[in-house]
Amino acid sequence: MNPSDPQNAPAARPVVSVLNVNDDPATLYLLSLTLKQGGYQVLEATGGREALRLAQGRPDLVLLDVHMPDIDGYEVCRRLRADEATHDLLIAHLSSVSVQREDRVRGLAQGADAYWTRPLAEDELLANIEALLRLQTRARDAVRARDSFLRIAAHELKTPLTVLRLNLERAVEMVSDAEADGPVEKRLTPAVRQLTRLQNLVDNLLDVSRLSTQGVALQVDTVDFSQVVREQMERFQGPARSANVALTAELPDAPVLLFGDRRLLEQAVGHLLSNAVKFGQGQPAKTRLSTHEGQAVLTVDDGGVGIAPADQARIFRRFERVPSAGRFEGLGLGLYLTQEIAAAHDGTLTVKSALGQGACFELRLPLHRTQRY
Repeated sequence: MNPSDPQNAPAARPVVSVLNVNDDPATLYLLSLTLKQGGYQVLEATGGREALRLAQGRPDLVLLDVHMPDIDGYEVCRRLRADEATHDLLIAHLSSVSVQREDRVRGLAQGADAYWTRPLAEDELLANIEALLRLQTRARDAVRARDSFLRIAAHELKTPLTVLRLNLERAVEMVSDAEADGPVEKRLTPAVRQLTRLQNLVDNLLDVSRLSTQGVALQVDTVDFSQVVREQMERFQGPARSANVALTAELPDAPVLLFGDRRLLEQAVGHLLSNAVKFGQGQPAKTRLSTHEGQAVLTVDDGGVGIAPADQARIFRRFERVPSAGRFEGLGLGLYLTQEIAAAHDGTLTVKSALGQGACFELRLPLHRTQRY
């Protein structure tokens, strides 16, 4: 083996970007020089507002001073964590003034991943950064391993569940023909219902795994979105009655035509209706479809438990479930999938809510779209 052979050379590490935030010009220069010598690509900001703007480019690490003239580092960190676009950035405070235990506790409590104090030798700073990046890499590897397992498990479960459901449904039909409302039928019918629920969970896991690896692939056709909503409303009347939720709809008489993937749009509407039934607490839930400024606007309004403002961003993330007084089943995937489906159609999904005052989800989809799906 020839070590000088390019085929045998180790793969080069991807360039890691660091946003260096410090209002002192000398400190900013020295830190940036150290980072560049360590092989990092460096962006510089001299204040909190500039840091918030540059962080939208999603650097691999934000090296954040605490004391700055416009917005201090604690508040910058808090805002980055509150912003859906930057909530998962790696953030480390580096301060030469706020070096007390209380300062470190405050910085970490506001969402920083590390809190380092100066003076700090160059090699120690670089070693700390490398250690933090290694932890992030391990976390990402763990997430990839989890997604891979879920994809394989969901794929392997799908076929036997389908066969089992078909055979159970056929058994229910045979029993119903022989003895309607008999004891056997009463036992089999809930089994079919639970198997259908399990099948839906497996389908959701498969959709999430596809999103992780491929993104949303649309099978585009002309869709009457009004008909999609009407069919989903009929589908959820049974679950709504079981939950004592009066599910009503206000739909236009004329078709609402748009270009999209019918199966995914059905799934998106279904998730919103399921959410209203599940968290409705027996209060009426209303669905309204209209058109406005070239968009189809679907609102699903319930009078249930509601969502605290602090939780309204994270409910759209994978496997996120907001704590509540009740116990609700599910994996925390419905709203995440709905938002991804909306984005794939160049649309949006938003929520307005308050604790104890229900929630109103609004799905907006363009009626006309010029760019390619």
